[in-house]
Amino acid sequence: LLQQYGPTFGPIIQFLLLMCSGVGIPLGEDIINIPAGILVAKGDMEFWPVLIAAYVGVCGGDILWFFIVSRWGARLLHIKWFKRFLHPRRLLQAKYRIDRSGAWVIVVARFIPASRTTVITVAGMLHLPFWKFTLATMSCVLVTAPIQVGAGWLIGREIASQGTYNLIQWSIGGFLLLVVIIVTSVLWR
Repeated sequence: LLQQYGPTFGPIIQFLLLMCSGVGIPLGEDIINIPAGILVAKGDMEFWPVLIAAYVGVCGGDILWFFIVSRWGARLLHIKWFKRFLHPRRLLQAKYRIDRSGAWVIVVARFIPASRTTVITVAGMLHLPFWKFTLATMSCVLVTAPIQVGAGWLIGREIASQGTYNLIQWSIGGFLLLVVIIVTSVLWR
Protein backbone atom coordinates (compact mmCIF):
# COMPACT_ATOMS: atom_id res chain seq x y z
CA LEU A 1 0.00 0.00 0.00
CA LEU A 2 2.75 2.45 0.93
CA GLN A 3 4.69 1.76 -2.23
CA GLN A 4 1.67 1.80 -4.53
CA TYR A 5 0.05 4.95 -3.15
CA GLY A 6 3.16 6.49 -1.53
CA PRO A 7 3.57 9.71 -3.48
CA THR A 8 -0.03 10.79 -2.95
CA PHE A 9 -1.48 9.09 0.12
CA GLY A 10 1.56 7.43 1.77
CA PRO A 11 1.54 9.26 5.13
CA ILE A 12 -2.24 8.90 5.42
CA ILE A 13 -2.03 5.14 4.77
CA GLN A 14 0.88 4.90 7.21
CA PHE A 15 -1.15 6.73 9.86
CA LEU A 16 -4.21 4.49 9.34
CA LEU A 17 -2.12 1.31 9.49
CA LEU A 18 -0.49 2.51 12.72
CA MET A 19 -3.90 3.29 14.21
CA CYS A 20 -5.00 -0.26 13.31
CA SER A 21 -1.85 -1.54 14.97
CA GLY A 22 -2.75 0.34 18.13
CA VAL A 23 -6.17 -1.24 18.50
CA GLY A 24 -5.10 -4.85 18.39
CA ILE A 25 -4.53 -5.73 14.74
CA PRO A 26 -1.13 -7.42 14.84
CA LEU A 27 0.89 -4.99 12.76
CA GLY A 28 4.09 -3.94 14.45
CA GLU A 29 4.92 -0.27 14.22
CA ASP A 30 8.38 -1.08 12.88
CA ILE A 31 6.82 -3.17 10.09
CA ILE A 32 5.11 0.01 8.92
CA ASN A 33 7.66 2.73 9.75
CA ILE A 34 10.80 1.07 8.37
CA PRO A 35 9.35 0.55 4.86
CA ALA A 36 8.09 4.13 4.96
CA GLY A 37 11.67 5.25 5.69
CA ILE A 38 12.93 3.14 2.78
CA LEU A 39 10.41 4.85 0.49
CA VAL A 40 11.61 8.23 1.78
CA ALA A 41 15.19 7.28 0.88
CA LYS A 42 14.10 6.25 -2.61
CA GLY A 43 12.28 9.55 -3.10
CA ASP A 44 8.78 8.08 -3.24
CA MET A 45 7.61 9.87 -0.07
CA GLU A 46 8.53 13.07 1.78
CA PHE A 47 10.47 12.84 5.06
CA TRP A 48 8.52 15.19 7.36
CA PRO A 49 5.02 13.92 6.56
CA VAL A 50 6.25 10.35 7.09
CA LEU A 51 7.86 11.24 10.42
CA ILE A 52 4.75 13.11 11.60
CA ALA A 53 2.49 10.23 10.48
CA ALA A 54 4.75 7.78 12.35
CA TYR A 55 4.65 9.80 15.57
CA VAL A 56 0.95 10.69 15.52
CA GLY A 57 -0.07 7.22 14.33
CA VAL A 58 1.81 5.33 17.04
CA CYS A 59 0.75 7.73 19.80
CA GLY A 60 -2.83 7.84 18.55
CA GLY A 61 -3.13 4.07 18.29
CA ASP A 62 -1.74 3.48 21.77
CA ILE A 63 -3.87 6.21 23.33
CA LEU A 64 -6.99 4.92 21.57
CA TRP A 65 -6.34 1.37 22.80
CA PHE A 66 -5.68 2.63 26.35
CA PHE A 67 -8.94 4.60 26.27
CA ILE A 68 -10.95 1.62 24.98
CA VAL A 69 -9.51 -0.74 27.58
CA SER A 70 -9.80 1.70 30.48
CA ARG A 71 -13.41 2.42 29.54
CA TRP A 72 -14.70 -1.09 28.76
CA GLY A 73 -11.91 -3.47 29.81
CA ALA A 74 -13.23 -4.14 33.31
CA ARG A 75 -15.98 -6.27 31.74
CA LEU A 76 -13.27 -8.74 30.70
CA LEU A 77 -12.49 -9.41 34.35
CA HIS A 78 -15.87 -11.11 34.77
CA ILE A 79 -15.49 -13.54 31.86
CA LYS A 80 -14.53 -17.05 32.95
CA TRP A 81 -11.99 -17.81 30.19
CA PHE A 82 -10.28 -14.48 30.80
CA LYS A 83 -9.90 -15.28 34.51
CA ARG A 84 -8.10 -18.47 33.51
CA PHE A 85 -5.85 -16.53 31.18
CA LEU A 86 -5.10 -13.73 33.64
CA HIS A 87 -5.57 -14.98 37.17
CA PRO A 88 -6.77 -12.40 39.73
CA ARG A 89 -3.54 -12.86 41.69
CA ARG A 90 -1.53 -11.82 38.64
CA LEU A 91 -3.78 -8.82 38.23
CA LEU A 92 -3.10 -7.82 41.82
CA GLN A 93 0.62 -8.15 41.22
CA ALA A 94 0.32 -6.02 38.09
CA LYS A 95 -1.79 -3.47 39.98
CA TYR A 96 0.88 -3.27 42.67
CA ARG A 97 3.61 -2.75 40.06
CA ILE A 98 1.61 -0.10 38.20
CA ASP A 99 0.71 1.71 41.43
CA ARG A 100 4.31 1.65 42.52
CA SER A 101 6.12 2.33 39.25
CA GLY A 102 3.39 4.11 37.30
CA ALA A 103 4.44 5.34 33.90
CA TRP A 104 7.85 3.65 34.09
CA VAL A 105 6.13 0.35 33.37
CA ILE A 106 4.88 1.86 30.10
CA VAL A 107 8.35 3.21 29.28
CA VAL A 108 10.04 -0.15 29.82
CA ALA A 109 7.33 -2.03 27.88
CA ARG A 110 7.80 0.27 24.88
CA PHE A 111 11.34 -1.07 24.44
CA ILE A 112 10.66 -4.76 25.12
CA PRO A 113 9.44 -6.59 22.01
CA ALA A 114 5.88 -7.98 22.14
CA SER A 115 5.03 -6.48 25.53
CA ARG A 116 3.63 -3.09 24.57
CA THR A 117 0.00 -4.08 23.88
CA THR A 118 -0.20 -6.34 26.91
CA VAL A 119 1.10 -3.68 29.27
CA ILE A 120 -1.16 -1.03 27.76
CA THR A 121 -4.13 -3.38 28.22
CA VAL A 122 -3.31 -4.12 31.85
CA ALA A 123 -2.54 -0.46 32.60
CA GLY A 124 -5.87 0.58 31.10
CA MET A 125 -7.84 -2.11 32.94
CA LEU A 126 -6.18 -1.13 36.21
CA HIS A 127 -6.84 2.57 35.61
CA LEU A 128 -3.40 4.09 35.34
CA PRO A 129 -4.07 7.85 35.16
CA PHE A 130 -4.58 8.94 31.55
CA TRP A 131 -2.10 11.80 31.76
CA LYS A 132 0.68 9.52 33.05
CA PHE A 133 0.10 7.06 30.24
CA THR A 134 -0.06 9.78 27.60
CA LEU A 135 3.09 11.51 28.84
CA ALA A 136 5.06 8.25 28.94
CA THR A 137 3.86 7.12 25.51
CA MET A 138 4.42 10.43 23.77
CA SER A 139 7.91 10.75 25.27
CA CYS A 140 8.96 7.25 24.23
CA VAL A 141 7.57 7.58 20.72
CA LEU A 142 9.69 10.72 20.31
CA VAL A 143 12.60 8.28 20.42
CA THR A 144 11.26 5.18 18.69
CA ALA A 145 9.47 6.67 15.66
CA PRO A 146 12.49 8.65 14.37
CA ILE A 147 14.75 5.64 14.96
CA GLN A 148 12.45 3.39 12.90
CA VAL A 149 12.00 5.86 10.05
CA GLY A 150 15.73 6.66 10.16
CA ALA A 151 16.64 2.98 10.05
CA GLY A 152 14.42 2.58 7.01
CA TRP A 153 16.08 5.59 5.41
CA LEU A 154 19.54 4.07 6.06
CA ILE A 155 18.43 0.76 4.59
CA GLY A 156 16.97 2.55 1.57
CA ARG A 157 20.24 4.42 1.04
CA GLU A 158 22.04 1.08 1.42
CA ILE A 159 24.10 2.48 4.27
CA ALA A 160 22.81 -0.17 6.64
CA SER A 161 21.16 -3.52 6.19
CA GLN A 162 18.15 -5.07 7.87
CA GLY A 163 20.60 -7.23 9.83
CA THR A 164 22.29 -4.11 11.20
CA TYR A 165 18.94 -2.72 12.34
CA ASN A 166 18.05 -6.04 14.00
CA LEU A 167 21.44 -6.07 15.74
CA ILE A 168 20.89 -2.53 17.04
CA GLN A 169 17.32 -3.31 18.13
CA TRP A 170 18.34 -6.48 19.99
CA SER A 171 21.31 -4.68 21.55
CA ILE A 172 19.06 -1.94 22.90
CA GLY A 173 16.56 -4.53 24.10
CA GLY A 174 19.31 -6.54 25.78
CA PHE A 175 20.69 -3.44 27.45
CA LEU A 176 17.24 -2.47 28.75
CA LEU A 177 16.66 -6.03 29.96
CA LEU A 178 19.97 -5.87 31.81
CA VAL A 179 18.93 -2.57 33.41
CA VAL A 180 15.56 -4.07 34.43
CA ILE A 181 17.30 -7.11 35.95
CA ILE A 182 19.73 -4.92 37.90
CA VAL A 183 16.98 -2.60 39.17
CA THR A 184 14.78 -5.57 40.06
CA SER A 185 17.59 -7.27 41.99
CA VAL A 186 18.37 -4.04 43.86
CA LEU A 187 14.69 -3.57 44.75
CA TRP A 188 14.36 -7.24 45.69
CA ARG A 189 17.15 -6.89 48.24
